[in-house]
Amino acid sequence: MGYSVKRLSDTFVAEVVGIDLSNDLDQVLVNTIRSALLEHKVLVFRGQNLSNKQHVEFSNKFGPSEYHSVTQYTLPEFPEILVFSNRGGQGTKPIANGGSYWHSDMSYKSIPPLGSILYALEVPPEGGETKFCDMAAVYESLSTEYKQKIEDLYALHSYLPRFIASRKADNEFQKNRFELTESQKSEFTEVAHPIVRTHPENNSKALFVNEGFTIGIRGMVESESKEILTNLFKSAAKDCFIYTHQWTVGDVVFWDNRSTMHKACEYDLKYSRRMQRTTIRGDSPI
Repeated sequence: MGYSVKRLSDTFVAEVVGIDLSNDLDQVLVNTIRSALLEHKVLVFRGQNLSNKQHVEFSNKFGPSEYHSVTQYTLPEFPEILVFSNRGGQGTKPIANGGSYWHSDMSYKSIPPLGSILYALEVPPEGGETKFCDMAAVYESLSTEYKQKIEDLYALHSYLPRFIASRKADNEFQKNRFELTESQKSEFTEVAHPIVRTHPENNSKALFVNEGFTIGIRGMVESESKEILTNLFKSAAKDCFIYTHQWTVGDVVFWDNRSTMHKACEYDLKYSRRMQRTTIRGDSPI
């Protein structure tokens, strides 16, 4: 089967053409996709037609599923699949959008996910894009002195401050329309991860902080912590490190959470938008 991999951005992101993800891919092809992911960090597959079962099976080729705690948004028959739909349906509650701020999926877990696979089923005629940031390239852009300054620091990650802030947001697009149970809240304990993360498969280094879930730096006073994090977030906001994906129905995007972060963009809520995501269990950041 012929396929090709084409770079879409200066430092990362590639489109993979000629692979039908609904097929039961052999190990050689799975290894090829994994290698492409390690090289490009974000892979785009267009024109796919996946059942829920096929989506999960493709995801499981790269590791066991990571189940999200907010079960209000997971499919009852396929709890591996998290649904972002402003109309709800199939046993899930509606949400205008999820992750409309820079984040790495579930970085607030002690063992964050390896990666995520998002599948577009309904998209608005405009808006609703997803932005990705190359956190390895951001790290490489830092001065030697600044790299040394942050090399041994640990950042604190938590979901609850973001949840509380979203509940208070004035912007209807930003609001979360659900309540966390006490059991769910208990799962969102504060964790510490190295600010500079070494990739377990290729030993590359990347920043592992994000505006969504990083709340401070361990052992550091708030003012100094805020200054460092603000500088890192500012560095990551440069256009040269960002790719904006314009979704079409049938797009599948597979990204490496260990070396990227992403955010969703707003859209007119009069249009339907439905995205379904699987997440792959990862490893402890080092």
